Amino acid sequence: MKIFFLPMDAHGHVNACIGLARMLKDFGHQCVFAVPKRWCKPIEEYDFKVEILDDPTVPDDEDTQKKWGTFMNKYAHTYSKSPKEQFVELIVPASVAFIDYVKIINDQLPALLESTNPDFIIIDFYVTVPSVINSGKPWALLYSCNPLRAYDGPNVPPYGFGLPIDTDQATTMSYKMFMAEAMKDVKSSFDEWLVSKGVTPEPFAIMKPSPYLNVYPFPADLDYTEIGPVPDKWFRLDHMVRKVQDGPLGFDEKFFDRPGKKIFFSLGSMGAADIELMKRLIGILGKSKHLFIVSKGPFHDKYELAENMVGGKYLNQMAILPRVDLVIHHGGNNTFVETLYFGKPFIVLPLFADQHDNGRRAEDKKIGRSFRPHHVTEDELLSAIDELLNDKELHDRVTKIGENIRNSKSIEDFNNKIEIIVAEHK
Repeated sequence: MKIFFLPMDAHGHVNACIGLARMLKDFGHQCVFAVPKRWCKPIEEYDFKVEILDDPTVPDDEDTQKKWGTFMNKYAHTYSKSPKEQFVELIVPASVAFIDYVKIINDQLPALLESTNPDFIIIDFYVTVPSVINSGKPWALLYSCNPLRAYDGPNVPPYGFGLPIDTDQATTMSYKMFMAEAMKDVKSSFDEWLVSKGVTPEPFAIMKPSPYLNVYPFPADLDYTEIGPVPDKWFRLDHMVRKVQDGPLGFDEKFFDRPGKKIFFSLGSMGAADIELMKRLIGILGKSKHLFIVSKGPFHDKYELAENMVGGKYLNQMAILPRVDLVIHHGGNNTFVETLYFGKPFIVLPLFADQHDNGRRAEDKKIGRSFRPHHVTEDELLSAIDELLNDKELHDRVTKIGENIRNSKSIEDFNNKIEIIVAEHK
């Protein structure tokens, strides 16, 4: 079977698709990616074929961190604000950027789909892609974020705000009305464009789920079973972890010979765009007795690390995670699940969107701590690190979750569903 992957042009989405493609490849499927040229190298490293999409707004040889790193640096002032303020000042402009990208690539897709002739399409997009819907091919929406959105309903708190699962219905409704009002103009304009492309818009969203199958990566031990079973037409995978790759870690491996606990610290390529925040957190962590590996991100040359740290712009995260004692991360879903996959305790420092929900889930499931990074005090953060490193019961819980994820057979069930859909479609 030939599977066509279409991710958004950001590290989180490309990496999620790579992880899923890597697992589906084990079933003998041929996986093909469609991305702008600058994304070829990280995908071709996994021996996947790449079809090139033309994006005239970004040079072909531009660093893959630059586009969204620059965007997030511009909006980094919103990271310290409340999730409601962030929705208006960050999520709405980001949605416009997602839509702009779809408009650039949409008319290129019919020819690519005709020439590659895939059996199945998997897209990782926050917005509807008309040419995929109109292709006549069966397709799946990969939602590579916290899955609260999949459970959308009158008693389900909206995604992206870090609200408790038992949030009352009146509060839930007020948040959803707030979101609809904030997105009103963007959605109206996008709906007109979708209609011009022969696609019926969703009533309350800019992302259309697939009528065939939708999938999200989230461990069974953490899924939202309080709400109910996995919704119809949705499928939960325990993980989509990328293969641990050999090669340089991005720093001198002799670091691991130094005595003491090793902690991996990453705010992701977008979170690290907040230079002043990185300086603040490094200043705090520099006072710890432990050792830190820091993913410095796109503005790596704008600040220095403390003496108890090593790091770099790009790090081999999948090779580092198995070797550390604790992880401090932003709560992005890829890193969230990857950390659990290796059974590591962690602290979430959420910045925006579903990171707030993953931080809330870590606290609710008692598998980690969560603090707003601009507001956490030195004592809170350093004390939490020591407490987590010494909490045997928490270690046992996280270790068990990691074992369950690694032993999961959910990918086999997902593959069976795809094969049945393709067979029925033919």
